[in-house]
Amino acid sequence: MEHRIEHLSSENEEILRLFIIAAACIGAILTTIFSLTHGILEVYPFLYILPIILAVYFYPRRAVIFSLGLSLMYICLVYLLGFSNSAIVVTATAWFAIFITIAVVASSYANRLQEESNRIKNILENSQDGIFYLNLRTRRIREINAKCARWLRYDRQDLIGKEISLIWTDEKGQEQFFSNAKKGLGNTETEAIFVAHDGTLLRFVISAILETHEQLLCSVIDITGSKIVDEEIRKTLEDLEEQVRQRTVHLEKMNEELRAEILERRRFESTILSGKQVDDEEEDN
Repeated sequence: MEHRIEHLSSENEEILRLFIIAAACIGAILTTIFSLTHGILEVYPFLYILPIILAVYFYPRRAVIFSLGLSLMYICLVYLLGFSNSAIVVTATAWFAIFITIAVVASSYANRLQEESNRIKNILENSQDGIFYLNLRTRRIREINAKCARWLRYDRQDLIGKEISLIWTDEKGQEQFFSNAKKGLGNTETEAIFVAHDGTLLRFVISAILETHEQLLCSVIDITGSKIVDEEIRKTLEDLEEQVRQRTVHLEKMNEELRAEILERRRFESTILSGKQVDDEEEDN
């Protein structure tokens, strides 16, 4: 059901886009016809810029072809309706070149942005780590993948648009991290304590993996479990060391007691032997 609704919504959005572009084109063409037939020559060329920009915005990969077709329509109308005026024809030819230039430059820029957006989207969807994407200036989360949101016990939509301080409350750590990110991505890896939705403190290793246009793509790895295991191992080792120390002290104490007992027995034996020797000498005398 949800897939069907999304499909219908996508179709409606596509129809709306086409309707807007078509309306802008029809408006520009009708205005051109009216202007040329009534001697109004200053305004109508500017009306073609709007559908070109709309095409670049909605369909950047096809915008150049669309703009070429629209520009040819424009120059054909001028040649048909204003052929008797050489100034109009020359101006129309110049506008034709301007329209194509606008389309090529704007489309190239839009395509780069779209490729960058797709690259980030692929990283978000396919990464095995937690990933979030934020604005360096506002420090608001623009996108976050499901794995990272699940670690933090949030729904993805609840975090999008929120400041990073909602989940990372250490302001000093934030400042250090973002400062390092601006200097270079190679020295940004650091440990940080994040706060989950239920208040649980989670230990993450966070690092910046991509910076572009004041946007920062960050990777996080949950090491809370490994830290707990490390703490348990450390505690176990400390307990073993304490037991060894106690056992060593006990053995040393037993050793001292045994040595004292041996010395006491030796002294006792020496005393007995000395007394016996005196008695033997008295008997001989």
